[in-house]
Amino acid sequence: MRTFKTIAIVVGIYVAAMIMEVIMASSSPDYQGGISVLVILAFLGFMAPKVGYRWFDCFFAAIPFYGIFFIFRIAHRVAYLPEIDWAQRTN
Repeated sequence: MRTFKTIAIVVGIYVAAMIMEVIMASSSPDYQGGISVLVILAFLGFMAPKVGYRWFDCFFAAIPFYGIFFIFRIAHRVAYLPEIDWAQRTN
């Protein structure tokens, strides 16, 4: 069940990013793109401290190939947030 929650969270992140991209593209004819990256990084930056990472670790999502792994790792921990099994940051 945790795997399905993880996949649903990742799909939800990308759907939200695509909706923002469509809204921006339809509202401005000069729009060049890029809001989807900001939406994904904003979600990861908000959720990272809740699951044992620092907020600026969200920029790992911009690294090719590792970024996909990192997004799934954060989503996996978000899906299992009620039953925490990782060390919390104390800083």
